[in-house]
Amino acid sequence: MGRSYRGKVVNSHQAGFTLLEIMVVVVLIALTVTLVSVNLERDRDQIARNEAFRFAKLIEHIREESILTGKVYAVEVDEHNKTYRFMEAGEEWTPVSNDDLLRKRLFPEYLSIKFDALQGVSGDGPGLLIVQGLGDVTPFQLVVSGDDYLHVVKLDDAFNVIVEQVARDDS
Repeated sequence: MGRSYRGKVVNSHQAGFTLLEIMVVVVLIALTVTLVSVNLERDRDQIARNEAFRFAKLIEHIREESILTGKVYAVEVDEHNKTYRFMEAGEEWTPVSNDDLLRKRLFPEYLSIKFDALQGVSGDGPGLLIVQGLGDVTPFQLVVSGDDYLHVVKLDDAFNVIVEQVARDDS
């Protein structure tokens, strides 16, 4: 039993944690937070690859939409603002507004992009990729740069949209 102090019984075993136990818990929490933050920090090459594939799939989608509807579309790529948007032909190009899939897109700020419309509209402004009413796509090349790889979206010889991964040569 415990000792008596001024008429109260005091237990000789104190409740609570020792400094060593608290330090072990703090170290375990710190290790857990470190591991979680490392796993949450995504690889820029993976993000660049995902963005390149997203762009390719959206070009395939707009091509199919063009074939089904007979409409002429364009994809406007703005390298400076790292955005692209889909537009419909009319008297003037107008942004597609009734399709959430074809909304204006933004590349992550830390990725570098380079777009070339290999024929057709060029200049200092945004580049245009034209999708004709029968699904014909103007030749283009979009390069999304990761840390170690370039992810190149383009048309192959059979006019299919493809993504190639090329090792960076920064020498």
